[in-house]
Amino acid sequence: MRSGFTLLETLIALVIAALITLVLMDTLSAATGHASRIEAATRAHTARTLALIPVMRALDAAVPDYHDAENVFTGDAVRASGLTVAGVAGTESRPAAFALEIAREAGADEARLIYHEAGEALISVAVPAEARLAYRDDDGVTHEVWPPEDGFDPDPLYYRPIPSAILILDGERAVLAAAPARTSGLTLRVRDFDLVL
Repeated sequence: MRSGFTLLETLIALVIAALITLVLMDTLSAATGHASRIEAATRAHTARTLALIPVMRALDAAVPDYHDAENVFTGDAVRASGLTVAGVAGTESRPAAFALEIAREAGADEARLIYHEAGEALISVAVPAEARLAYRDDDGVTHEVWPPEDGFDPDPLYYRPIPSAILILDGERAVLAAAPARTSGLTLRVRDFDLVL
């Protein structure tokens, strides 16, 4: 009676072990590739989110301006402008004029959200190619332009109100949503006493 394996049995065992190793290595390689793609996507999303925080803070601190002033809040699908008391450039508590625009290049996979303050571009962040600005009023209705074209009183309290929410949408999904604090209005200017009297 012989003990041990024959050469053929040993070769078959080695071939089976090599096939199992090949399948495991291929699976491990695919998993590593997926993990690195997920990590890259997570880093890009985190970087975009961190870059949008100052923009969201500035939009949250948007304030109304006098109805006849140059920085009254206006907006459409690709541009918005107004006043904020929490400017990105460090103009805390002093109103600063800001503009927000979505710039698209022909054939590009993404657009750029550019935040301007005092005429200078301070932040530029990649957003989805189909991103657009939208504005929500106090009744929860979303508008493509601000002030809305229908049913909007341009001078309800001596100033033009700002939207209750400023949205950056990709389709129906919000990329950014800011809710400016509601204010009680502006103080009367000396030059406007003639209007009241």
